[in-house]
Amino acid sequence: MTSPLRIALIGGFGGGNFGNDASLKTALGRIAAKLPDAQVAVIGVNAKAVTERFGVPAFRITRRPLGAMRFFDQLLLRLPSSLLNWALAVWFIRSFDVLLFPGTGIFDDYRTGPMGFPAQVFRWSVAAKLSGVRVIFQSVGAGPIINPLSRLLLKTAARCAVARSYRDADSKAFMQSIGVDERNSPVAPDIVFALPTPARRQRAEGDPITIGVGVMAYRGWRIDERLGDDYLEKLARFIRYVEGRGCRVRLIVGERSDKRAVVRVNALLADEVDRGGAQNNFTDVMDEAAGADVVLASRFHVLIAGLKLGRPCISLSYGPKHAQLMAAAGIGAFAQDADRFDYDLLVRHFETIAADLSRYESIVRERVGLMQTRLSEVEGELFAQIATTKRRA
Repeated sequence: MTSPLRIALIGGFGGGNFGNDASLKTALGRIAAKLPDAQVAVIGVNAKAVTERFGVPAFRITRRPLGAMRFFDQLLLRLPSSLLNWALAVWFIRSFDVLLFPGTGIFDDYRTGPMGFPAQVFRWSVAAKLSGVRVIFQSVGAGPIINPLSRLLLKTAARCAVARSYRDADSKAFMQSIGVDERNSPVAPDIVFALPTPARRQRAEGDPITIGVGVMAYRGWRIDERLGDDYLEKLARFIRYVEGRGCRVRLIVGERSDKRAVVRVNALLADEVDRGGAQNNFTDVMDEAAGADVVLASRFHVLIAGLKLGRPCISLSYGPKHAQLMAAAGIGAFAQDADRFDYDLLVRHFETIAADLSRYESIVRERVGLMQTRLSEVEGELFAQIATTKRRA
């Protein structure tokens, strides 16, 4: 009798980012549909939260000592905890056949140094490679990687893989540019596009336009409080403008930490209007997007939620992935960088969409349909490859 395939899913799961957890939810669903006999476990940021929400065994991606032991670990340049984490990674991963990174932005160093997430990706990839476990990166994001050591760690991790696919052409090109051979790596949209989509709310003629405004605790690629203040002040100004024009605003967050930014926006607006902003997961985000006519997004997966619902979107981006996604959706003209973004340009983008809403809706729906078809094609190839994986003793 053939033993079941054992798959470990790894990423920043359980840490409060709705997009990361949506990627995990998608991967679990697709594995259940394509490989129903597979045994699955998760390696994530918060193992307890993952198990409670998704009902699968989970293991912490890294462990740090507490109390006095933390002081001694730091005194010894974290060598004890590093050795412990390497030993735990090798011990855990050797029980699996495949280590799968499903979606999310893996190959970058956004708000992290080399000893943060880049070191974790490196450790688990190398541990799997040394243990004879197949490493696969599925529709992941890449770039930029600012720190040279982070670049070395992530490039090495990529080279441990037997297969890689990227969620946009820029990600693939970036990895090629830093010395990883990507000639045979396909491009497929973010895996969250495969999640079921709720029904869209249809706006009745004469009703005001509803704008889903994504609010992010944004402070730049490397934390800059002045950037964060500028970003929130302009968002509040935009909300005042569109509400003065007769539109309805609903706030959307893509991570638990973003709720602090909602509090600040409400303080800047200084009124008693309830605009929401209390979402707790990606399902909540999609439900809010379903009731909007236009979505303004900074979080990448808030942007995906809007596009999945066929909504014209405006992007305030903190990386090239946003521009790539907006271009793929046929609305690339409505994107700009979040760093000290041009308020007047934001208003022009909104007015352009509002003046021809149905046409932009049609463009988005058509393009997203093509993206989902492409995702399904590449996913089929991936699961065919995983299914042929030789079971390890």
